[in-house]
Parts: sequence; structure tokens; C-alpha cells
Amino acid sequence: MKILLLEDNISLAEIIKEMFKEKGLNVDWFEDGEEALYNITNGYDCFILDINVPSLDGLNLLKEIRSRDKTTPAIIISSNIEFETIKKAYNTGCNDFLKKPFYIYELECKVDLLCNKEEEIIFCNNISYNLKEEILYDKNKNSIKLTQKEKRLLTLLCKTPNIAVSLDAIEQYVWEGEIVGISGIRSLIKRIRSKVCKEFIQTDNYGYKLITKK
Repeated sequence: MKILLLEDNISLAEIIKEMFKEKGLNVDWFEDGEEALYNITNGYDCFILDINVPSLDGLNLLKEIRSRDKTTPAIIISSNIEFETIKKAYNTGCNDFLKKPFYIYELECKVDLLCNKEEEIIFCNNISYNLKEEILYDKNKNSIKLTQKEKRLLTLLCKTPNIAVSLDAIEQYVWEGEIVGISGIRSLIKRIRSKVCKEFIQTDNYGYKLITKK
């Protein structure tokens, strides 16, 4: 699982990163809201946002996130506990609001509750992909071998079914910023199509999208 953390308190951010690292999760940490905004399409499973940070505050960043992504869980962490601020956070689209100071265990529990839901995408011939396990199964529930990059791309597409993911976002998420170009992406898409049925992954001028049964 991949988390975007927006927090300008270095000590707190390091504690949060270490806690999630011990759980085997990846955390991309940003101190600046504008920098975080540039990266929000990189296939995150959860957003943890402080409000009072440089350049672009957490609530305005959340507004930008929700204009593109209505479903990925978002948790606001803030020492601003005024009722109007909390109300605005929920109205903007946060799933939970954690008041500072808090126990790290509280944040861990909230992320577990919001993000660790078993999800399954069904393809043709009862082939299915479990997002939590990142395992592709055939109709008899035998696992189908996937490379690490195939897993990352399939997971990225499954997170936003029926919505196109840009080529830039695919390159950022799967290759972590390494420039591979359209030929590298097409080659990876071709391999995945051979395993989940070609018609389930469609392309347009923007990028690729996964077409699902549900």
C-alpha cells in the first residue's frame, strides 16, 4: 500500500513514516502542499494531510484530490480543532479528522479501517484480481504469475475502474519516475492484456483505463 503524507513537522513525519515502514507500507512525504499536488495522481491508497503547511494548505489540496478522485481515503491531521474547520474538512471530502496531538496508534488504526478492505476485480472467464493481496487468480483460484511491474500497473488501473489513467501517472507509479516512454508502457500493457483478457484494458488519447464488470 502506498500513502501520501503532507506534514511540515519533520519530527512527526519521521515517526509516521517509520511506523508505516514497519508495517511494510510505502510513504511519500511532502512538507509543501504545491509539491504534494504535483504528485497526487501517482496511485496512492491513502492521503494523510496536515492543514497548515507551506504554499497550499491541506484542505485546498484535498479539494484538488476530490476533483479527480472521489474514493481514495483521506485523513486530515491538524491542531486546528475549531468546529468550522472540522466541518469544512468533512464537507471537502475527508474520511476522518484526527486532532493533534494524537497517539500514533490512533492513526495506524484509522488507516487500517479505511484502507484494508479486501477488494476483488472480476475479469472474463472468472479471472479475478485481489487488490489487497495483489494476486491474480484464474477461475479455479490458482494464482497467475505477475511481475512486480505488472502488479503495480494492474493495481493502479484497478483503483480507478472505468476512468483513464494518464501515461505520465503510469510512468510515475510503475517506474517510480524513470522515463521509459510510450513503447515501454505499451509493452507492459500487452503482457497484462494477455492475462486478463484484452478487451478489459482500453486506450484513448489520454492513457489507459480498466473496464470492469462491476
